[in-house]
Amino acid sequence: MKIYTPKDLPLPFETVITIGSFDGIHLGHKALFEETKNLAYLLNIKPAIVSFDPHPRMVLFPESNLKLLTTLEEKLYLLSKLEIENLILIPFTKAFSELSHDLFVQEYIVDKLKAKGIIVGFNFRFGKNKRGDIDYLNKIAQKYNFIVKAIPPVTLNNIIISSSKIRNFIEMGQIEEANKLLGRPYFIMGKVIKGKGRGKNLGFPTANIEVSPIKLLPPAGVYAVWVTLNNEKLKGALNIGKRPTFEEKEISVEVHIFNFNKNIYGETLKIELIKRIREEKKFSSADELKDQIKKDCKLIEQILH
Repeated sequence: MKIYTPKDLPLPFETVITIGSFDGIHLGHKALFEETKNLAYLLNIKPAIVSFDPHPRMVLFPESNLKLLTTLEEKLYLLSKLEIENLILIPFTKAFSELSHDLFVQEYIVDKLKAKGIIVGFNFRFGKNKRGDIDYLNKIAQKYNFIVKAIPPVTLNNIIISSSKIRNFIEMGQIEEANKLLGRPYFIMGKVIKGKGRGKNLGFPTANIEVSPIKLLPPAGVYAVWVTLNNEKLKGALNIGKRPTFEEKEISVEVHIFNFNKNIYGETLKIELIKRIREEKKFSSADELKDQIKKDCKLIEQILH
């Protein structure tokens, strides 16, 4: 995948583009990408995805404290897996948000991105005060010689697939529901950092994960997960929470990888969440916690089998 930033613009080729934040890269987004590739193939030009970093809501409404389904690193990982040829990554700033819808079309879509086709979602809006929409694009399509195609909402079991819907499911710990709308397991990517060794002392060594502060974490509890390390997929039990048995204050994310005992400090793990098996609980002793972990691991084995 080739990544372009404003310094690489204007592009040296014509494109069919789709534009959005694409947080989560869910089934709805994939429908847009497929349509972009299809039209590009028909017109014999290059498909390109136009996205923003940081997420526009983080810049325009910082008080909303938005947490992301995919950090930039995770988004790039997913797009490369989908064999996306070209990504144009535009830094989203307050000044950029002030650009009017007609100037955005002229300066970016036409001059810098050389778009001959634009694929958008059914509710796409753009420009200052979101004044640009599908009707406006259709109105000016002939003037600028581009094709506009709006994709209807993608639904699953009568639910319109959206990043906010998936976010709600994850916030409620309903991982299986979120995974259906994503079309893949929700995952966390992070580096293994040094922990306090509590898991090791209990006979269940854990890898502590450094998670981006802007990543959306599900509620505290224990989760059945698949862990990918250097292309190897392993079963694991993920714990998110404050370890109330040891009266700690900080939220930690740690994973016990089954039948695994290697030093992996500094390695990046991809942890795919499959199911939440219980909430976080305070135990009266380390032995009681140890017994519960044994039960958790047994249940996770069955779930992942």
